[in-house]
Amino acid sequence: MLNKLALAGIKSRLRDYLVLFSGLVIGSAIFYMFMALATNDEFQKANSTLSATPLIFGFGAVLLAIITFVYIIYANSFLLTLRQRDYALFMMLGAKSRKISRLIFTETLVLGLGATVVGTTIGVGLTAGVSQLLRQTLDAPARHLVSLYWPAVAATIIFFAALFLLAALVNAHKMRQTPVLELLHADAQPVVIRRHPVRDLLLAGLGLVSLGVGYWAMQAINDLQLLSIPIALVTIVLGSFLLVGAVVTSIVGALRRNHHFAQQNLRSFTLAQIGFRLHSYTAILAVVSILFALALGAITVGMNFNRETPLMTNALTTYDVVVHNPDAATKRATRQLTGVTSKQTYHVKVAKHRVSFQTAEVSAQPVLDVKADVSKTKVVNYRRYRADPARTDNLTYQNAFLSLTTANITDATKLQFVSAQDFARTAGQPETIVTYRVRDLRANIPVLKRIHRREMRRYPQLATRVLPDKYLVYRMMNGMNSGFAFMGFFLGLAFLAMLASTLMFKILSGAAADRARYRMLARMGVRPRLLRGSIRTEIGVLFGVPAILGVAHVLFGLQLFKALLLNPYTGIWIPFVIFAVLYALYFGLTVLLYNGIVRPRA
Repeated sequence: MLNKLALAGIKSRLRDYLVLFSGLVIGSAIFYMFMALATNDEFQKANSTLSATPLIFGFGAVLLAIITFVYIIYANSFLLTLRQRDYALFMMLGAKSRKISRLIFTETLVLGLGATVVGTTIGVGLTAGVSQLLRQTLDAPARHLVSLYWPAVAATIIFFAALFLLAALVNAHKMRQTPVLELLHADAQPVVIRRHPVRDLLLAGLGLVSLGVGYWAMQAINDLQLLSIPIALVTIVLGSFLLVGAVVTSIVGALRRNHHFAQQNLRSFTLAQIGFRLHSYTAILAVVSILFALALGAITVGMNFNRETPLMTNALTTYDVVVHNPDAATKRATRQLTGVTSKQTYHVKVAKHRVSFQTAEVSAQPVLDVKADVSKTKVVNYRRYRADPARTDNLTYQNAFLSLTTANITDATKLQFVSAQDFARTAGQPETIVTYRVRDLRANIPVLKRIHRREMRRYPQLATRVLPDKYLVYRMMNGMNSGFAFMGFFLGLAFLAMLASTLMFKILSGAAADRARYRMLARMGVRPRLLRGSIRTEIGVLFGVPAILGVAHVLFGLQLFKALLLNPYTGIWIPFVIFAVLYALYFGLTVLLYNGIVRPRA
């Protein structure tokens, strides 16, 4: 009988349970997606050249575990709030506390394990879908990434099972220890918020100092090395919590005390709502600010690694395409190149130990050689080499010309320049060399691949060159950078889903308690426009606080990558705009759903 009554209570609050269940499902799915990378050593070794990658993923796993722990604590509290009145009624009807404890224990554990299994299954599907999308978009091989990775499945299920077992024990114990009348009237109990200005000031100062230490640690990555990561992790999490709990609430309190500002329209009510929210949302908003920074930072870094692949490639090689004695098939392939910025043709004669260029051709079309000038302001510079017989013994000068030919270059190979008349009498195999440079390297990679394979079949000796052609250099650089780009985008999307679901879930789960307040205001004659504006302002502050804090974390956190990227801040506005649009969509959806719960229907 008791089980039937419990089931009936669940059915009566099915929408709230669906919100809770869906939030737990998303949490476990995101946790699995992260663990699919963090526990896969082969994937990390194959897709990252950074030796500290396992350590970074280890710290990320610890941070995500802490965030998930906070998330589960709140979800467990919400579950207990949903059921405590029902269980109090059961006890008033004669049910023994021992049976009630067993019931709440079973319900918590079944709900949690069910959400974990469903979430892990969805996580496997999301890992497969997102990884396939990123492979195609980023041209990233993502070697050894397995969507169904059993160590990650085991880690997810064990971690969540332990959390929900602990939550079930806590719920059962709390239900036994709490008096029936207190359970019955829990929703009617006033929440008294006591402010301590001196304490808040001290905590705010400590929070700023803590954040300052964390930001300094990230900027001093060259001096602190790997030690900067744990220092930043601890101090930024602590600083975020203290700032939300002290600084933001103090600002809201000051606005409430400004009667000229607070007494206009519904500002007094809205500020009271925000103040109450911030008091109970401190931990969640701090967690969301960290998630916001992780998501935006990961996407920004991933985009920069992806963007810098062609830049680094161009900094190592000069010509995008070099073809030798082009036949009809090669000419057809080169005509498919897009955005060609220069095309140069040289007529050369290759003998056993000598390569002859025509003086007039080289003077009219200087041979280019890339400078190793990779800086934050100018990525590539070129040296222009004209015909200069006095420099033919210079190794750098010589190689710029010889590397264009099909000659088997040895120490005895000499370079010479001759006139057009002497060229006809010079011994050697005639060779026509055509060089191309294009505006967009990445857009031409499929064509470069075909030309490269054809040139290697026709002239196998080119494979022995010290400096390979641009296609091979691109594949090498893309192999290093695409792993970082893939991980950045993958984790960024995962953290974005986590932070959005966490914040939406927290706000919507408390909407039922706000329903009476908004309906009372509606009965008093407050215009619907003012009610909608109050809701937008309240939720806007809850979305805005972690966003502002998260952006600050990102701007300082990118310092960690200055040793790996040419400039981690280049093009930063692109991921920021994309992220702002997605974040605004989540905000709009939350406002829409919240309105549907708290405002009376016409």
